[in-house]
Amino acid sequence: MLKNNYSPGNKVTLLHSGEEYFTELLNVINTATTLLHLQVYILDEDTTGTKIIEALKAAALRGVEVYVMVDGFGSNSLSTKCIQQIKVSGIHFRFFSPFPFSSLTQSGRRLHHKICVADNATALIGGINIADKYSGFNQTVAWFDYAVKTEGIICANITALCESIWQRRFRKQKQRSVSDHATRGESLVRISRNDWLRRKNEISIEYKQKLRTAKKEIIIVASYFIPSRKLLAILIKAAKQKRSVSIILTRKSDVPFIKAATTYLYDKMLRNGIRIFEYKESVLHAKVCVVDEEWCTIGSHNLNHLSEFLSVETNVSIIDKKFAKSFANELKQVMKNHCIEITFDEHKKRATIFQRLGRWISFKLVGWSIWILNLINWKDTKK
Repeated sequence: MLKNNYSPGNKVTLLHSGEEYFTELLNVINTATTLLHLQVYILDEDTTGTKIIEALKAAALRGVEVYVMVDGFGSNSLSTKCIQQIKVSGIHFRFFSPFPFSSLTQSGRRLHHKICVADNATALIGGINIADKYSGFNQTVAWFDYAVKTEGIICANITALCESIWQRRFRKQKQRSVSDHATRGESLVRISRNDWLRRKNEISIEYKQKLRTAKKEIIIVASYFIPSRKLLAILIKAAKQKRSVSIILTRKSDVPFIKAATTYLYDKMLRNGIRIFEYKESVLHAKVCVVDEEWCTIGSHNLNHLSEFLSVETNVSIIDKKFAKSFANELKQVMKNHCIEITFDEHKKRATIFQRLGRWISFKLVGWSIWILNLINWKDTKK
C-alpha cells in the first residue's frame, strides 16, 4: 500500500457523534493555550452551538488566538447579535462565501469541512457539524456520524491548512516545521483535500486508487450517495472480482429528494453484487471508507458531484492496521445490529412504477443541477 505524503508519528482516536464528540471538542477548546482554529459548515445558535461558542469566547478571553470560520449558507441562521458578541470577545470570525451571495459564482462553492485544531498538537476532523441534531441534545438520537482525533506531527499541517483558507491562500499552503517531541503514536496520517476549483482533487483521486487496488473488502458509509459513473464502475468491478463490497446508507433522510436519487442506483448495485445496508436508528450523516482492514478515510467528503467539484472538503486518511481493523469490525456490527439489508427482491417489491419514475427524475435533476452549479462556479477562482 502506497505511503507517499503520509506523516508518521501520530496517534488517532475514533470519535462518534453525540456526547462523545462534543465532550472531546469542548476539551480541545478548553485546554488550548496559544492558537485555535475552528472551521465548520454548520454552527447553529441552539443549545449545542451556544455551549461551543461560550467555550470559544472563554478561550479568547484567556489569551488564545481564536479563529472561527463558518460557511455563509450552512451557518446563515446565526443572528447579528450572536456574531457581534463573538467578535467583541476577541475571536477572529468570518463567513466563507457570505449569504446572500454577491454573485452567482458563489452559489455552489461551500466550506464543507469540519475541523478544530489547537496549538499545532491536537485536531478533530470528521463530518460532524455543531448543532443539537449532531449532539443528541435533550435525549434525542444523534445523527450517525464519525470524526477522528489526531495528535502528533500532522496537526501542524492541519493548522497550515486552516491558515491558508483563512488568508485565502488556496493554492499555496505554508508548511510548519515540527520538532521531534511532537511524535505521539504509530499511525501514518494524511490530510486529503478536495477543492476542484483550486485544482485540489486529493480525496477523489485517493478514493479511486484505494478502491481499484482493494484485495478483499470495501466498506463504505455514505450520506447523500450519488457517485460518479467512474466511481460506481470501480465499485461494480470490485464486486464482480469477488471483493466484498458493502455500502451503509441512510433509511431516514433529511433530504428526501437526494434519498430518492440514491435509491435509483440500488437496482444496478444489487444486480452486480454490491451489498446495501440502510441505517435505521437516525439520520446517517457519516462519510467514511475502510479498505482491506488496512486503510481508512474519514471526513466531510460525500461521494457525489457536489463534494467532488464544488465544495471545500477535508478528510483524514489513515494507514494503521490495528485502527482500520477495529473500525471495520465496528462497521460490521453496525450492519448487523442497526441496519436493514436491502435485497434485490425486496427492492423491486417495495416500489411502484410511479416511485421508480420519481427516483429516475430525482437522479437526473440532481445531476443536472450540479452540472449547472459547476458551470457557473468554475470561473470564480479569485475569492
